[in-house]
Amino acid sequence: MAKQDMLALGQRWLSDTETELGLGTIVLIEARTVTVLFPATGETRVYASQTAPLTRIKFDLGDTVKSHEGWELIVKHLEEKDGQLTYVGVRTDNQETVTLKETFVDHHFQLNQPEQRLLNGQFDDPKWFDLREQCLTHQFTHSTSPLLGFVGARVDLIPHQLHIASEVGQRHGPRVLLADEVGLGKTIEAALIIHQQLLTERAQRVLIVVPSSLVHQWLVEMLRRVNLAFSVFDAERCEAMAEDANNPFEAEQLIICSLDFLTHNSRYYQQALEAQWDLMVVDEAHHLTWSEGQPSQEYQVIEGLANVTKGVLLLTATPDQLGHDSHFARLRLLDPARFHDYQSFVNEEKQYSQLAKAINPLIHGETLSTQDIDAIRHFADTDMLEGINTASTEQKTKLLHTLLDRHGTGRLLFRNSRAGVKGFPKRQLFSSGLTLPKEFEAILASEPDNIQLQLTPERHPDLVNSWTEIDPRVEWFISQLKSLKGKKVLTICANASTALQLSEALRIKAGTRSTVFHEGMSIVDRDKAANYFAQADDGAQVLICSEIGSEGRNFQFAHHLILFDLPLVPDLLEQRIGRLDRIGQKHDVCIHVPYFDMSAQQVLLDWYHQGLGAFEHTCPTGMTVYEETEELLLECIQHPENSERNYQLINQTALLHKDLKKKLEQGRDKLLELNSSGQGRIDAFLTQLNDAEDSPTLELFMTRLFDSLGVLQEEHDESCYLLKPTEKMIGPLPGLDEEGMTITYERPTATLLEHVQFLSWDHPMIQHAMDTLTTDVTGKSAVALCQDKSKPAGSYWLECLFVLSAKADKGLQLSRFLPPTPVKVCLDANQALTDKRFTQLNSVLPKMGNQLINALKPQLEKCLEHSHVYAEKTAQHIKSQRIAEMKEQLGDELSRLKSLQKVNPAIRDDEIDYLTQQITSLEKVMHSAKLNLEAVRFIVNNPQ
Repeated sequence: MAKQDMLALGQRWLSDTETELGLGTIVLIEARTVTVLFPATGETRVYASQTAPLTRIKFDLGDTVKSHEGWELIVKHLEEKDGQLTYVGVRTDNQETVTLKETFVDHHFQLNQPEQRLLNGQFDDPKWFDLREQCLTHQFTHSTSPLLGFVGARVDLIPHQLHIASEVGQRHGPRVLLADEVGLGKTIEAALIIHQQLLTERAQRVLIVVPSSLVHQWLVEMLRRVNLAFSVFDAERCEAMAEDANNPFEAEQLIICSLDFLTHNSRYYQQALEAQWDLMVVDEAHHLTWSEGQPSQEYQVIEGLANVTKGVLLLTATPDQLGHDSHFARLRLLDPARFHDYQSFVNEEKQYSQLAKAINPLIHGETLSTQDIDAIRHFADTDMLEGINTASTEQKTKLLHTLLDRHGTGRLLFRNSRAGVKGFPKRQLFSSGLTLPKEFEAILASEPDNIQLQLTPERHPDLVNSWTEIDPRVEWFISQLKSLKGKKVLTICANASTALQLSEALRIKAGTRSTVFHEGMSIVDRDKAANYFAQADDGAQVLICSEIGSEGRNFQFAHHLILFDLPLVPDLLEQRIGRLDRIGQKHDVCIHVPYFDMSAQQVLLDWYHQGLGAFEHTCPTGMTVYEETEELLLECIQHPENSERNYQLINQTALLHKDLKKKLEQGRDKLLELNSSGQGRIDAFLTQLNDAEDSPTLELFMTRLFDSLGVLQEEHDESCYLLKPTEKMIGPLPGLDEEGMTITYERPTATLLEHVQFLSWDHPMIQHAMDTLTTDVTGKSAVALCQDKSKPAGSYWLECLFVLSAKADKGLQLSRFLPPTPVKVCLDANQALTDKRFTQLNSVLPKMGNQLINALKPQLEKCLEHSHVYAEKTAQHIKSQRIAEMKEQLGDELSRLKSLQKVNPAIRDDEIDYLTQQITSLEKVMHSAKLNLEAVRFIVNNPQ
């Protein structure tokens, strides 16, 4: 390519000052001017012939040229006639020999090789070089960081959740059962694992299977918590996609569907089986009933998918002590080869139960008895037990960690209980008995068998438009809000219509600021309602929700909960209370319940409170007790006046509850809980996370990057910014529309205000913004002036930014060890390496820049040649270093798994085989990594 050529019609030239115009064609030559048409934009420019800021584009032998029709040829021969070139070569698509006149070269052509751009006078402001280097450096640092997948989750940093996510997320094809008690965050743990598996490329395709009622909740949680946009699949969507895809499940990477959908549609279930998933997540797994020889259809559906999927996460809050065979069935889904016989499993579990009891003194710093030591001896080396009672804390901790590794189901099962996790508030019940209106009394008497009506009489068709005028709960509700003035109050009732009418009554009668939240609203409107409620000063005092308010939203900034009615199912009650009763809640949770005296509502209230203690304590036994007492409970609801039967119900419930609680406590596997909590093993990781978030690096960098990309970042308040697109935007950013976007870099703000985007190194917008800059030609070459008074005027330097990279199958996780790696070398005028750093550089006008480049072109070409030699030496050192680190990390893990497999059958052969193959393949791929020149910056000293 050349700068100085004789002008001729049809020649192709680039504008040095307006590179965005694309490739121009000379259409008119006059005495002193030349007219150039730029077909890509339809614009025309007229230049002075002698000083035109233009560069002639010529392709050399071996270059690839793209025609305006889209096909490409490799140049084998050049012909020139009347100053115009014709390229002769072979098409890359069909290998035909063709000719291409330069007039028909693709109009959108831009010089993209850094050395070509520099030597042909195509250069940018020096700031772009710095930004490109910073983007590449930050991307490298984040790809190799142990915090990848954690820094961007919109969650509180809770140790046991982080431990489980870190432990499971780093495995190949993890197959585990997450069985934390209600309120401890199984969904968050699963989200963190999915996020980490995707970002580290351990997984690409994920299927989430949940009950129908939870599909929307999971969709929202994945997007809100970890910025993952899943697609919901149902019969309607699959039918619509059938015309475009043979298997609709192969059209998307991240899919959520209901278990009912897969169970009742054999065709789509078969397609799901054939779609090849990397990870499957199953919520509410305790509903998968199983007994030997008689598995349920739902169980068989999940079993089929589990057999063809590498990784499986099962989520359940039901402890195994309330159904040991069902617990075995869930473990059987994870590892059918190991859990093939129920009785063998029971016998094995007895051993681990004895171990769990034996290590109890060790956990509490007490002396181990001879019996305890004998029980432990089966799972630990003899030398580790010698003098254990007088051993140091460090030795005892080492023994505990060894036992955790060798625990039977400790690698498959994670379960934390509220008893073992601190940070939960107390719960208090404030119930208010009210007189049943005559209108309600008459209707209830007429339909005693209608359980739903007995509990929510306001839903009767005759009262649906007038109940707020006669229901004393409305006046009670208004009075409660007045007494709680200044406090945030979450209100939940069964139906959307009840919520809407209650909100309207509140508006008319009290003028209290309120908002509603129900299933008839769009996700955007729900977010707006939740945000209005969350605002401290000008927000709503009360948020009135339908049952969907129990969907997993975090309202822990409030601590007053009004249950306008009560659900019949204990788990649903716990979900309602769980909106406020969460780790991190700073106040006691006050639960306010109005009810009608001597009614079905009072029967249900007393059953929950006196029988189960479900208002003031979590109730893991609730569903089991409900199933045992359901018949009697429904009878009492239908006949609330029968005090004798009500008394019998409460007594029977309390005895069942007490007995089951005792079994649960006796069955608690303290070793398993210790393993699940991460106690003593997650502290360093948590410190790293906190240190990373305290650093201002991201905020400062993004402020500069957004500005350069043409995005306006304005201060919104102390912790938030408002992003707005401008006309100067280089390219679109996902999620940023004309209305703008509110963002924060602070986790506490993000967890409080769910409508605010939480920007972190994990966030797709951050990654997209950096990719936008690094894939654009802007900044690939730059020219600058510096003012170094210690050096003579005219001294110069050439900075060359290379990238060392390789290509590999995503499953190898190459980016974990050798992502695109920046390598920068700086040479002085003697082509010698220098470590000089430039802190303040000034831009150069195009004319001066071209003069400097043309004057020093031979020297610059030599510098470029030498820079490749120096960079290659550095690259070889980096490759050796990164390969050694890879071998050390994966080799240590491989040795550990091989050793553990001898004593813990939960270590699968495929995990060991994968690590062995990964080490071999990665070494080969990393050795083949190539160095490419990414950007150059030519700096001339001008000390004046």
